[in-house]
Amino acid sequence: NYASLKLTFKEFRKLYNIKSSDTKPVRKYQCDLITEEFNEFIEAEGMLFRESDRFKEECLKELADLVYVCYQYAVNMGWDLDRALDLIHKSNLSKLDADGKPIYREDGKILKGPNYKKPNLHSLI
Repeated sequence: NYASLKLTFKEFRKLYNIKSSDTKPVRKYQCDLITEEFNEFIEAEGMLFRESDRFKEECLKELADLVYVCYQYAVNMGWDLDRALDLIHKSNLSKLDADGKPIYREDGKILKGPNYKKPNLHSLI
């Protein structure tokens, strides 16, 4: 749960003397970390064709690292990422069509239906 994760992220930031700041240089640094971890995840995911538990484990590790730096960004900004994800999830569930069925694009992406409700994240910033 986010409450315990938030303490973990704060512990990490305290241990490594990472100060929270919404300044452009700090945000850029954190975005660079997200980009780096994303690229490492993509590289690891590309190795899954080898169908080895070792490569699956590496891919999971890189995915977790990516999520970790994303949570670090949110903590730095003072945002409750778990609450934001919950609101996004509820919004995504509102994408069904008038008959309660999903609408798919040709490539399988889920599209917004007529009852779609955009999430209101304003209270979280």
